[in-house]
Amino acid sequence: MLGYRELPFEVKQTGEVYYDLLKSGRIQIDPSKKIKVPVTLQDPCNIIRRAGAAEKFRYIVNATCEDFREMKPNKEHNYCCNAGGGLAALSNWAAHKAIGNRVKAEQIKATGAKIVITPCHNCSTGIKDVIKIWELGVKNMFFDELIVNSMVIPEKFKVQK
Repeated sequence: MLGYRELPFEVKQTGEVYYDLLKSGRIQIDPSKKIKVPVTLQDPCNIIRRAGAAEKFRYIVNATCEDFREMKPNKEHNYCCNAGGGLAALSNWAAHKAIGNRVKAEQIKATGAKIVITPCHNCSTGIKDVIKIWELGVKNMFFDELIVNSMVIPEKFKVQK
């Protein structure tokens, strides 16, 4: 669209950017602020299968959370969130899809997690519907929420009183 044969920049998913920031030390985590409750991770189909980000995403989760519980199966074999690559957000049949996604509800429930981490906005939509329809009583969070809740705030960025 921009007329480039090859882009003059690298395209990354936000989780890959957060991984780079954590791995390089530009963002540091305060161990006392790590998420204490059990968490699990929804592996987004496209990002995991095509971009190979599974281990990067687990690095973020392990850096910010104390009790990470894998869904089974996971990574490239994980069950889909059933959001249809964003179609759930664009339609009024999302609840119907969530009703048909009992396997995902059972997969989440089996982990005992209190938080489902969804690195993809489409997965977030699908998982929120599954949580609601199947009354799982768990919370949905993005990587940015994990990082903001557990990161060290450098002195120069703290509000001066």
